Amino acid sequence: MTQDAAFPEQTDLREKLITATAGETSNEHVVEVVNAFLNAQVVFPSVDQAGEDGSVSPLMLQDTDGNPVMPLFTDPEGIPEDFTEAAPHVSVVPGSAIIQSVTDAGIVLDFGSDHQFGLAQEQIEAVRNEIVSQMGQEQMDQE
Repeated sequence: MTQDAAFPEQTDLREKLITATAGETSNEHVVEVVNAFLNAQVVFPSVDQAGEDGSVSPLMLQDTDGNPVMPLFTDPEGIPEDFTEAAPHVSVVPGSAIIQSVTDAGIVLDFGSDHQFGLAQEQIEAVRNEIVSQMGQEQMDQE
C-alpha cells in the first residue's frame, strides 16, 4: 500500500474511540469522539492517488442495511490487508474535511478494530449543520 503523505499519530482520537466503545456509549462520549475527529488527521484507503485537484476515489463499504459507509483510520497501519487489493493507496485528510465532503454515506472510524466507531449519514449531516450554524453565529457576532 502506498501512503501519499506523512502521517502524525492520532492518540487523542484513538483514546476517545477506546473510551466511547468500552461499555455503554453516552452522548458525551459521542461528542468527545466527534470533536477529536474534527481536529484530527485520518487516513482512508483509496482506489487511486489524489488527482491534481485533490480528488480521490475512496474505498466504500456497505453497512448491514446496505447503506454506503466510508472506512477511516487513525493510523495507516490499521487498514486491513484485504483492503489493499481494491484500494492500494492511502489518503490523509483532516476529519473536518470528511464532515464537509461526505454527504451521501456514513463513516466508520478504525473499521475492524475492537474500538471501531460509526457515524450514520444523518449524524454526519447533523454535525455539518451544527458547524455551519456556529460559523453563521460567529459571523453575526462579529458584525
